[in-house]
Amino acid sequence: MRALVLFCAGLWAGAARAEDMAFDAEAWPYSAIGKLNVVLGTNRLQSCTATLIGPRLALTAAHCLWDEPRKRWVNPGVIHFVAGYRQGAYRAHSLAAAYRKADDYAYGTAQPNMQADWALVELVEPIPGTPLTLEDAAPDADPAAIRRGIRRAGYSRLKPQLMTAQGHCSAWRNPGPASLLLHDCRAVPGESGSALLQVEGGRPVVVGVLVAGNPEEGRTPSVAVPTAAFRETAMAMLKAQAQLR
Repeated sequence: MRALVLFCAGLWAGAARAEDMAFDAEAWPYSAIGKLNVVLGTNRLQSCTATLIGPRLALTAAHCLWDEPRKRWVNPGVIHFVAGYRQGAYRAHSLAAAYRKADDYAYGTAQPNMQADWALVELVEPIPGTPLTLEDAAPDADPAAIRRGIRRAGYSRLKPQLMTAQGHCSAWRNPGPASLLLHDCRAVPGESGSALLQVEGGRPVVVGVLVAGNPEEGRTPSVAVPTAAFRETAMAMLKAQAQLR
């Protein structure tokens, strides 16, 4: 992580400062964001954030599904997606039926692993409401351009009962060999798996998923996996789900 940050110091210096923002958690697009609870045992729970990209498909970070004490990936049946969670109440809930992640992802925070730190959680029950759409990047888009107006919302361990959000973030591609999005949105435990949103064509779309940050908030960029890393897999899963309706 340190090498990644130093390599991009010039871009980081020119990024805008992210700001906490007021928002309506029950209004779209925030209504498509939920809490991802993983039950590891009696009184053992780990939580992240996940975003609906289909009625039965949620996007999160792969490391959220790792059982560190047992050194293994969790079974789908212990994964709960909770939409609209607020102080114990929620709008909808579903267990996971299955999940997909990159075959080459190994749990950890080393830079080579980060670009594969994504997971797509297939839900047993459809969640009512409007899912978010994944960005379909144009082939002629400038990968070096700084993207402005990025938003991100999730459930941090600092405020686990409430969704919090940031706006006016900036994001840019890592110029190194790993395909990553660096950004200045806050990233603390619990917020892993939250989607980076940007308005395109008048509607917010998912441009990446948050996977890592630095404990010294505001001094170094956080890290996200761009949608290009998992879009093909996600679209195939959405197509398969649509055919089963």
